[in-house]
Amino acid sequence: MNAASLRLRLGAPERVDCGTVVVRGTARPRIALRIALAAGAVSGHGEALPLPGFSHDDADGVEDTLTTLAGVELHLPAEGSPAARLDAALAPHAARLERTPSARFALECALLDAAAQAEGRSAAAWLADGRTLQPVAVSVLLPDDERAPAVAAAAAARGHRVLKLKIAIPGRSDADEDALLAAVQAAAPGVRLRLDANGALAPGEAPARLAALARHGVELVEEPCLGVPPPLPLPWAADESLADPARAAALLALPADRRPAAWVLKPALLGLARCLTLADAAAAAGIGLIVTHSFDGDTGFAAACALAQALPLAPLPCGLAPHAGLERDWPAAAWLPPAAGPGLLPPV
Repeated sequence: MNAASLRLRLGAPERVDCGTVVVRGTARPRIALRIALAAGAVSGHGEALPLPGFSHDDADGVEDTLTTLAGVELHLPAEGSPAARLDAALAPHAARLERTPSARFALECALLDAAAQAEGRSAAAWLADGRTLQPVAVSVLLPDDERAPAVAAAAAARGHRVLKLKIAIPGRSDADEDALLAAVQAAAPGVRLRLDANGALAPGEAPARLAALARHGVELVEEPCLGVPPPLPLPWAADESLADPARAAALLALPADRRPAAWVLKPALLGLARCLTLADAAAAAGIGLIVTHSFDGDTGFAAACALAQALPLAPLPCGLAPHAGLERDWPAAAWLPPAAGPGLLPPV
């Protein structure tokens, strides 16, 4: 299929109050900035929805960036890989967008949407660039409290085989955490647990703490410590570490026995183009891949799903279960449905 060269004009952003979402026990306000890129009959849509406490920018800064850029024309070339094409379209504004990554992600989504429509393909097929689309199993993030066993049982009944639980929660004792994992395992026997410490474990305590939790069917721990952890009794995955390109490169340079077993790709934080580049590097090094949303809106969530299906290798179960902040009725299934199209978010 021939790639399309597009010149698209950016309209003014629309600011939308999307309520709140509870993350790690805190209600966080969600303000979306929605944009459209137009080229004749083609209109690509994007959305920036920075998550307070996690994103590297905020809604006001994103709105300022997108308002300043309103009216500019972006040129998406026909040649190159999907990552290279996205980078080329945004290169004239790279310095400004580096300060507001949520704005960049919104523009990448709009470019992806427009290009996939123009070429008559799904967003996943456009990102895959001729590769076979991957089957994507879906993991489920459990609540951090006593509801976790019931949610785990319901997820297991739907066919989910990997469940994720945050650990090292402030105010929760090691004994309470151990009891919660035991209760989850009892409620959903046979599933595997993925733990996420968000870098909260001290390097000196991490090996013993994770050894104590490993007996509960744990397969992996995400970002156990800040920086490279000491040798651990469990495989680990890099998440927040990937935000810094220098740290990501350093992870690749580690000896094979110290490298992370997987990289967690969050396109709303890292950008679509960079996620594609990281995915290729990880696959070449034998590092597994996981894609997760960042409590995105529907457009960003669709982009994350498309990225997961377009990876160079089949990912580990991905954090792409629908969340309460989505407006559309997304299927709560154990596997992502086949990619639809054309474009990023076909009408329901």
